[in-house]
Amino acid sequence: MGDCCGAVPEVGAALLTLWAAFGIGLTTSLGHCIGMCGPIITTFSLAQGRTDRQLSSLLPALIVYHLGRVNSYAIIGLVLGLIASAAQATGPTPLVRGWLFLIAGLFMLMMGLGLLGWLPTARFLESNALGRMIAEKFLGLLGTSSLMGRYLLGLANGFLPCGPVYAVAAVALTAPTPLHGAGTMGMFGLGTIPVLLFIGLGVGRLTPTLQRRFNILAAILVLIVGLEFLFRAGKIFGFIKTILWGFLPVW
Repeated sequence: MGDCCGAVPEVGAALLTLWAAFGIGLTTSLGHCIGMCGPIITTFSLAQGRTDRQLSSLLPALIVYHLGRVNSYAIIGLVLGLIASAAQATGPTPLVRGWLFLIAGLFMLMMGLGLLGWLPTARFLESNALGRMIAEKFLGLLGTSSLMGRYLLGLANGFLPCGPVYAVAAVALTAPTPLHGAGTMGMFGLGTIPVLLFIGLGVGRLTPTLQRRFNILAAILVLIVGLEFLFRAGKIFGFIKTILWGFLPVW
């Protein structure tokens, strides 16, 4: 295959990363998000007057809310993509991208180990004083009844402290273009919608055992992407010549 920094491999890798971000969103929503965001979504639904007879009117409110949340993720990805592009403009592109892959890879490994409970990253990032203060301010807005208010509430939700969001944000930092960064974060957000939508409508919950299993799956995906980034950094820096899957070259 061509050089990992060439245009075609970069775009192909970015497309794979989009689907990886969607997978991380889907699996974390079945584990981590049910525990962290589930109560927020349920409180929002109850504040909107959820009853068995009002589910049809609640659905549009939830969709607008989640649209705002996904848009906030896309904004974060766009900003990080712009930062990455600006960083690459300051020096040799391959070298800068190598450092971006290295930093993002190490951060994702830390976040993956945190999702497994082997590092206190979740407590450090989500349960600190600043995170609690932001969450308290956010909870005070859950009773909004206008479409714009629901959208803005979802937009604010995207900026709440969240380990998986930070992990995928690291992926956006390695995106070849700002639009890829926005797409990566947007795909992550889309992956979280189905489960959180059902939670908001009150359609059942997963058992704690299943939540833990999906959380492990999400952690594995995060670790795989983190290792991929470290391998890509290693090749850019010249420490790794070729990555093989059996006899097939990966990079």
